[in-house]
Amino acid sequence: MSRDFRPRPKPHRALYYLSQARGDAIRTIALHPVAFWAVVAILPISLLWAGAATFYIAFHDDMLRALAARQTEMQAVYQDRLMQARAESDRLASRQRLDQSALEGKIHELLSRQAQLEQRGSMVAALASQAAGSAVVLSRPRAASAANVARSALTAIGAASPLDAAPGLPPAAQAYAPQDPAAPPKPRPLEEPHEHVSAIPKDDSGESADLSAAAADPALDASTGLRLIAYSLDRMERGQTAALGEIGAAARRDAGRLQAVVERAGLTTEALNVPPVKGGVGGPYIPARADLASDRPLAEAERAVALDDRLTRLMPTLPVRAPLVGDAEVSSPFGFRPDPFLGRPALHPGVDFVQEYGADIHATAAGRVIHAGPMGGYGAMVEIDHGNNLVTRYAHMSEILVEEGQEVKDGAVIGRIGTTGRSTGPHLHYEVRVDGDPVDPERFLQAGAPLFASR
Repeated sequence: MSRDFRPRPKPHRALYYLSQARGDAIRTIALHPVAFWAVVAILPISLLWAGAATFYIAFHDDMLRALAARQTEMQAVYQDRLMQARAESDRLASRQRLDQSALEGKIHELLSRQAQLEQRGSMVAALASQAAGSAVVLSRPRAASAANVARSALTAIGAASPLDAAPGLPPAAQAYAPQDPAAPPKPRPLEEPHEHVSAIPKDDSGESADLSAAAADPALDASTGLRLIAYSLDRMERGQTAALGEIGAAARRDAGRLQAVVERAGLTTEALNVPPVKGGVGGPYIPARADLASDRPLAEAERAVALDDRLTRLMPTLPVRAPLVGDAEVSSPFGFRPDPFLGRPALHPGVDFVQEYGADIHATAAGRVIHAGPMGGYGAMVEIDHGNNLVTRYAHMSEILVEEGQEVKDGAVIGRIGTTGRSTGPHLHYEVRVDGDPVDPERFLQAGAPLFASR
């Protein structure tokens, strides 16, 4: 027996009926539309939840493993990036330290080079002053030339000339004379990388001033400033080298001139002893920088100036100056002649110069008077020891103006012409003796003539 379980509609209310047959019993359930649709909505959600729960339960371990692997991977990536960042930071820090170290090394190198050039510059100035001081007193033109060389050399290295600073002082003292307030400032050490503080004072060209202003520009980086300073030091070195070349060339010319005088006199420079420098000298021993020992231009200039200085100090002790000022007639040369009193051949060991009675007689070289007084046929005679076994004699004097043991300079007046001793009239008998033997005095006088040609 079948029954129809269709819902029974009601006029103003929509109800849903559900019928269930259990054997002969039929159960009918009436649902409100809201409840019905709620059940309809909940049912798929429940199904989805159940499915999700089933999926989660089934794949729980795999998901955890995947999540852990993902987290591990992200952590590894993070660690890698962190290590890269640290490595980059260390690299930048190391690069900065290297750059700082390189900058400090360049500054130290410039400081060392500046100190070297300053010491070299002081040595150049000393050589220039020595070259000016080596001017032979016998030759005024040569003295002026040497002084000009010294001034131009000091100007080339950018230093104030001590010869202009205190012309009344000796060269050694002039180097320490007060400088003109308008003179360039003294060099000072490097302080900051951006600051141009090289040892080159400002010159008239303004180039050094431009370099100083450019190097001090804060817009420049340190390396550019250091390059400008290095360029300034290069200019300073070139100026010093040019000055050394000029000093050496002038010293070699003067030394060659003096060497020729010595050779024409029949002497050898090596066999002659230079008189010691008068006056006390001393001080602590502070050797020059080792890198200056291999400085070829400096060494060559030092050798030339040293030779010139040696010959200059030697020259006043050589009897190359004329004993009389002005024209003097030679009445009897050196050599064998008939004796004026006996008429027999005899050696005339000197030269007789004729001038008016009472004319001044000058020492032909510096030395020490070893005899001043009568001496046989020489009459009133003065004998001077010049060292190096060189002795000069001045005979037949009317008056002697020096004493035994007295030190005389070359050109000093030692007596006056007379006619004492074996003499036929007023004249000067002049002798030069080498190792005790008389030699022709005119050999010495002719050798020294070029030194006095302009006087």
